[in-house]
Amino acid sequence: MKPVTNLVSAVGEVVDRLTLPGREKKQLETDILQLLLSVEEKTLEEQASVIREEARGNWLQRSWRPIVMLTFALIVLAGTFMNLPILADTSRFWDLLEIGLGGYIIGRGSEQIACSLLKRKK
Repeated sequence: MKPVTNLVSAVGEVVDRLTLPGREKKQLETDILQLLLSVEEKTLEEQASVIREEARGNWLQRSWRPIVMLTFALIVLAGTFMNLPILADTSRFWDLLEIGLGGYIIGRGSEQIACSLLKRKK
């Protein structure tokens, strides 16, 4: 949410620097923000369509993300009882886990937002 807020603030600052009458500045800012919202909506619709296609597929297509995250969790759990080189501080495993968690959380959040937007349109 913060990147969107930063973008809206940046648009406002750029429009404020223009030498236009106040009403035209406000209209330009509104038009730009509407364009940004429509792009964001299209992005969410595309993400939702990908998720819908995965949901129509077989068991593996529907479950690959949770399986990957469970595998990561099992590796970390096994590392608490054994000395696994993959869990060393310098291992790239932690980068992969961070990307996986971020992608999983963002993917789930986007899925829920997309579903609520699609329900509103109907």
